[in-house]
Amino acid sequence: MNTSNTELQKIQDLSNRALKRSEFVTKYGALLVLAVLMIINLCVTPNFADIATIWNLIIQSTPVLFVAMGMTFVIAVGGIDISIGSTMTLCATTTTLLMSYGYPALSSVLLGLLIGGGIGAFNGMLTVKFGIQPMVLTLSMMIILRSVSRLICDARSIQVTDEGFISLSIAKLGEVPIQLIYVILAVFIFFIIAGYTVFGKSVEAIGNNSTAARLSGIRSDRIVIFVYLMLGGLSAFAAMLSVARTMNCNPATFGSGMELDAIAAVVIGGTSMSGGKPRVLGSVVGCFIITLIMMTVNMNGIDTSYSMIFKSIIIILAVYIQTAKGVKRIKPKPQRIQLTEGLQ
Repeated sequence: MNTSNTELQKIQDLSNRALKRSEFVTKYGALLVLAVLMIINLCVTPNFADIATIWNLIIQSTPVLFVAMGMTFVIAVGGIDISIGSTMTLCATTTTLLMSYGYPALSSVLLGLLIGGGIGAFNGMLTVKFGIQPMVLTLSMMIILRSVSRLICDARSIQVTDEGFISLSIAKLGEVPIQLIYVILAVFIFFIIAGYTVFGKSVEAIGNNSTAARLSGIRSDRIVIFVYLMLGGLSAFAAMLSVARTMNCNPATFGSGMELDAIAAVVIGGTSMSGGKPRVLGSVVGCFIITLIMMTVNMNGIDTSYSMIFKSIIIILAVYIQTAKGVKRIKPKPQRIQLTEGLQ
């Protein structure tokens, strides 16, 4: 029996090592990818080491980061929303259209934020109250919202001239772009929410086991609706930042691909697609990775289609690793236990 116990202990040790490797990949895999991308760019991308490049990385990452913060919580409860690009389009179109008619920028922005939050709450309500699959629901909403955006402005591009609104994205504190302040505040707030509040713990519990969470007294329906509402509001704010920076809103293309970028950032950051712990810091690193891929392609004169291919490949690899199939599993060979040894 001593021999069998020794073999079982070896198997347990090997399993523990495999688990630690899996946890290491989940926690630090995104940072390693970011570090590799930075090193590659330092070697091949002209002027990459300039401070202007760092500011540009932060400026371009900010809209994706806000959407990814909301998407982190939605995915953490086991949901998904692929309509956020169209949500951004409708919010931006409504806001810019009102401003073009002479309405104050503040009231126009507030209405845009309300529309974004309302769309998110609507998606969440249909998901929890009527049991509609989030993927199917948000796919339909993606088509509807972009079509409505085109209808309300006759499919024309809208220019933005309000200087107060434009300053949302072009203002600077000395040489520091205001987007850095947005990023710091967003990361701090959502990191605290995810790790140190009852709401954050409830989101994790729902993602791990929604039935057990409900039986334990957590109001799962309300929390799921709220995380969708939060995603809608953050998508609307990201839309405002994007419009303010480009000073133009084209309903045919605005927000296109944002859902891919946000989901990619969240998955790369380690939040499981099946639900569970919302990894806010991981999503932040994922945002920088996604934006850095696009910058690498643009700064080296490569066709932008390659950036979409690279991002899609990264999503596939990240999901593959999450399923634990990407980490080598220990498959011990069956051991024959000599029962006669214990009888001697």
